[in-house]
Amino acid sequence: MIVKFLSNKSGGGSGSIDYALSPDRVANKTAMVIKGDEHMTRDLIATMTKKQKTTFAVLSFEEANIPEEQKRELMRDFERTFFAGLRPDQYNTLWIEHTDKGRLELNMIAPKFELSTGKSYNPYNHKTDFHLADLFQNRSNLKYGFTDPKDPAKTATVSGS
Repeated sequence: MIVKFLSNKSGGGSGSIDYALSPDRVANKTAMVIKGDEHMTRDLIATMTKKQKTTFAVLSFEEANIPEEQKRELMRDFERTFFAGLRPDQYNTLWIEHTDKGRLELNMIAPKFELSTGKSYNPYNHKTDFHLADLFQNRSNLKYGFTDPKDPAKTATVSGS
């Protein structure tokens, strides 16, 4: 499994949800909401006046699928890690499963504000949280036995000219 936070120079918004739940993916049943409420997340994003509106993260697996219980545990652990110190009623996440690339992806979209106060909240800052994402990835790969992208057996051999 790889943990990736997608950069969003334009600030994000409902376009993230449109991408994750594109009509083609939904029609082909290769994208579906597995946690959260799409309409609530859209409504929350629509109320935001700040430029930076959403955080978009992807848990990408080499495995074609994993058990539902593991998905729920991963989402819970991810939220506990990146929304540390907040109760679940203080933030909103929308989790969308993709299977259109022949492998599993769990996409998380979160409005960048704390719900009870309305104040800005960014669950991931690359400069300070990169190592946290790496640790989460390593721990999850070890705990569940997922394919590890850092496995030396996966490295390509270098050939000289």
